[in-house]
Amino acid sequence: MIDFFTDPYKDELIYSAIARYHFYSGNIDFRDTIEECFGKRTMVPTLILGGRIEYLASELGCDYTAQRIIDQNTIFPYYEHFIDEKRKAEIINYIKFYGGSSIYMKLGTISGSICKRKSIYYCPICAKNEINKYGETYIHREHQLEGIILCSHHGVILEKYLLKKSDVSKIEYIRFEEKDLALEARNIYIKDYDKHLKLAKDAYYLLNDHNHNISREQVFKKYRYLLYEKGLMKGSNTIRQRELWKEFINYYGKRFLKSLECDIDCNNEYNWLKVITRKSKRLSHPLRHLVLINFLCGNIEEFFHGIDNSTIKQIKKRNELHSFDNVNLIKLESYKSTILNIKEINTVLSRTDLRKICKKEYMYLYRYDKNWLINNLPVIRECKTGNHRVDWNERDKEYLKVLNKRYKELIENSSMIRITKGRLAKPLGILSNVEKKLNYLPMTKKFLNEICEKTSDFQFRRCKYLIDKYFKLGNEFRLWNIQRDAGIRKDDFDAIRVKVIKYINKRR
Repeated sequence: MIDFFTDPYKDELIYSAIARYHFYSGNIDFRDTIEECFGKRTMVPTLILGGRIEYLASELGCDYTAQRIIDQNTIFPYYEHFIDEKRKAEIINYIKFYGGSSIYMKLGTISGSICKRKSIYYCPICAKNEINKYGETYIHREHQLEGIILCSHHGVILEKYLLKKSDVSKIEYIRFEEKDLALEARNIYIKDYDKHLKLAKDAYYLLNDHNHNISREQVFKKYRYLLYEKGLMKGSNTIRQRELWKEFINYYGKRFLKSLECDIDCNNEYNWLKVITRKSKRLSHPLRHLVLINFLCGNIEEFFHGIDNSTIKQIKKRNELHSFDNVNLIKLESYKSTILNIKEINTVLSRTDLRKICKKEYMYLYRYDKNWLINNLPVIRECKTGNHRVDWNERDKEYLKVLNKRYKELIENSSMIRITKGRLAKPLGILSNVEKKLNYLPMTKKFLNEICEKTSDFQFRRCKYLIDKYFKLGNEFRLWNIQRDAGIRKDDFDAIRVKVIKYINKRR
């Protein structure tokens, strides 16, 4: 049990509270502080999320709980509403009992992060007020959120602290020192100031909205409801993506969105706006959710607590009314008669054949009287499959022939394409068999094992190509020229450096 602890201030990161504890405890070695707080000396501090919070809470005692620390002293609430229930439980469990840098991978911030930050930020006015009130200042969690450049309370631009995490040992805690702080706010012009300030206030609201019942699924339903209200979703639940994109760009402007790394390529099927408004497994950054919420609703509190399930259910009722209003009863009966007549004339007709013959009738009935259509379609036939045996020897020869031809095309391609199973077999339409039935194809298997390239093999081939080119043109070159022009990272190039040198000597 820790005898005393520097209780976190309002909105203070638990990292900052521990940094202050280390200072006041008189510990010299940061590992001693880490062991006292987390029960093991090998724990590596993380700035904005933390780990082994359950152990820390038990050591602090009193009314400390792991959930309270997570809610009030980490930035996890910023992400919480936009994560599905299963992943949320996994991440909370990880913060409570484990921790470490891999927590960011679980949040999806490694691949999907935007406006990444390397520095620790602070508000000059907040810092000045806290020094006057408490005799010290601390690291606010709201000031560390990616994409937020203003203090939500004072509206001034956030400043970078002199020290970064990368400037000190990985086990060292950084504590704000007054001498290293600028305590006067800069009077500078900020483009789209009002929009940035609104984002900062909405982000702060998210950090302090501790409603654990709100999940990603509910947020998605709210999006659909508001899109319908704005006329950006058809009665059939199809989003008018191009109209949404146009209105979204008109609302924010391309410059503002680009400053947040939230610009949108309308022609990209996987742009973030399409992903976030569809049922996708991909996680989207909270900043992008805030941008969309502000566009759809304008009031973040109303979005999360003013739109309930009964309101959302109105969409379904309206869709049903929309469908009913658009039904032409005469056309409906006419199309039903057409279906029945064709069935009567062609008694052996399958469902697929009927759909091909009566495309418009089928689609109209499917949309406006689906139950009748399903009940009146031809009976589903039992699918009979013959016992067609495959001549794998013959297939092996065919595959070897076409793969060899494809291989020569890739090798002769000046674009330098890596030779892999996928590159060879996919365009030929045989990838599935090559992956799953390779043991039945011994010649093909041997061929692929001989020609498919590891990453290092491909990198070396790129180097050889460049070396040949340099010699042909009579250009002078050094090893770094080859590494740069081949686009190979230093560590990877070091692994093939000896082979490259040998090839250069051979050419000479």
